[in-house]
Amino acid sequence: MWIGTRETRRLVGEYVLTRDDVLSARRFDDAIALCGAPIEDHDAGEATLWRYVGDAEGPTGRTYGVPYRCLLPVEVDGLVIAGRWLSATHDAHASARSIGQCLAYGQAAGTAAALTAKGGTSAKGAVALRDLPADALRAALRADGAIL
Repeated sequence: MWIGTRETRRLVGEYVLTRDDVLSARRFDDAIALCGAPIEDHDAGEATLWRYVGDAEGPTGRTYGVPYRCLLPVEVDGLVIAGRWLSATHDAHASARSIGQCLAYGQAAGTAAALTAKGGTSAKGAVALRDLPADALRAALRADGAIL
């Protein structure tokens, strides 16, 4: 790895965020964060390629949602991820990897872990991360000030 490496390893999640999700400003019922950053792709030359949310020539002020499912690895139970490990294609990752968004993923991951340890929305004990109702997670995030 070299200093300045923007993209390294990622896990495949229950959902893989795509370029089309970003450019179409897609919203998801289980969104745990919003992102309005353009796809910032540094090609092998000196140019940076910019593609904006809403597929416009410049900034639009639009955002897309990042699903909770992008934080849940397909092949590992009991694990929630955050930061640049986000499940996304190369293009989508070039938008969703910034510090602000990564902080939101961390807040969502920590909140999900706390809610599942407490039993989610039931009093029957811990629930699996995959079984946590998105509405309960989103409500907890909103109560803590998240903008969804």
